Amino acid sequence: MDQRNITGQGNRAGQGNRAGQGNRAGQGNRIRQGNRTGQRMMIVSLDAVGQRDLPFLMQQPSFRKLRDVAAYCDHVESVYPSITYPAHTSIVTGRMPYHHRIVNNIKVQPNRRGREDWLWQRQYVSGNTLYDLAARNGYRVAGLLWPVTAAGKIRYCVPEVFANRSWQNQIMVSMMNGPIGYQLELYRRFGHLMDGTKQPQLDDFVTESAIYTIYKYNPDLFLIHLTDVDTNRHLYGVDAPQSREALLRHDVRLGRFVKALEETGDMEKTTIVVLGDHCQMDTHTVVYPNYYLKKAGFWHEKDGRIYSYDFYAQHCDGSCYIYMGRKLRNQMRRMERKKRREVMEKLRMTLKEIPAEMVSRIIPRREVIERGGDDACVCMLEAKSGYYFQNDAAKPFEPVAEKEDSKMRATHGYLPDLPDYATFFMMSGYGVREHAHVQQMHLWDEAPTLAAILGVSLGKTDGQKMEQLLK
Repeated sequence: MDQRNITGQGNRAGQGNRAGQGNRAGQGNRIRQGNRTGQRMMIVSLDAVGQRDLPFLMQQPSFRKLRDVAAYCDHVESVYPSITYPAHTSIVTGRMPYHHRIVNNIKVQPNRRGREDWLWQRQYVSGNTLYDLAARNGYRVAGLLWPVTAAGKIRYCVPEVFANRSWQNQIMVSMMNGPIGYQLELYRRFGHLMDGTKQPQLDDFVTESAIYTIYKYNPDLFLIHLTDVDTNRHLYGVDAPQSREALLRHDVRLGRFVKALEETGDMEKTTIVVLGDHCQMDTHTVVYPNYYLKKAGFWHEKDGRIYSYDFYAQHCDGSCYIYMGRKLRNQMRRMERKKRREVMEKLRMTLKEIPAEMVSRIIPRREVIERGGDDACVCMLEAKSGYYFQNDAAKPFEPVAEKEDSKMRATHGYLPDLPDYATFFMMSGYGVREHAHVQQMHLWDEAPTLAAILGVSLGKTDGQKMEQLLK
């Protein structure tokens, strides 16, 4: 992507500003007050933006202006597995994946032909969320592509959900999982900016929709999820020029969000939050653990489809769950101890067949749970640097360059405490102590901290409120 594309992005942004002024003149003032106090909070998630990006971002005008008055943490450890849906659910619940139950992006569907379904809907989340509690306390809530909010109770929402069946289209599934009138309004005005999930077009749509929503509806709590950097890092690599250009676009977007907030409410009562969910690592080889499980006879197939399995590998990119099938689990309860050990030893030896340079660890179930992963797994595989996992079973591994589809030259999902892999958190405005900082925190500490500013209680959480960052 060359400089002309960046300029083009700027032109689109300019058009969005003119549209925003129209909203302001037309009906923005008509719906100005939400909750009784006039308090507002906007949370902007920059997917796959990490600690490593801060030196560059702090040279950009919008980010630097916010950072100059912000409270912050430059070393936030993500969840395990460090992927988008578990991470974003921890951000709004204050709980580890083990407790909020979003332990992966996707469902375990060995029989599914085509792409697996994702955990899109709010119903899969266990426990309280910031947005539900805010709504109950009189806050007007909006959300744009925030993960795991589909079919929830967010008043103004475009859910992140995909058309995953041949008979579906994107507008159909969006309308089935979110408020129809609001979404139609946005699609009519800004749908022409989109090209499926391609970037930067998708975030162009989100940006214009967000600014329009601020001017017209002025939500009290606004959750915005931007994936431009994440997409470009998957496609081109962590430090590719395209990824750097996506960071620049984010800075422009952030500046426009802040301007819209300044023109629609009292900034003394407004909190602006900018955060990341995980970082990424460069890759060169895809590994398929199911090839080894199938070869060992752990799968039972008919007409090329799995009808049952003893063990199945469910990828999380940089890590991979190993699950035991229901039938074998029931049989294991009735087996003698010696026989159970033989089954598990066969699994261990099968996983050991994966070349040692590709797998850094086989993590036992006990440690998986301690790290917040799924207690339903038998164990978890952790990929070495440069490698990641997928579910296919036709071959043991292949170079990323030779993969026919879904090539990822960088990805996430790895242990969150790896070097140069942390993300960040910063906020400014109402309830925030300027220039305060903490050396380190976990992703699930963010929700209790934000809940304190909103004046709501999440109940029992794994995270703790970062008192140092609050007035």
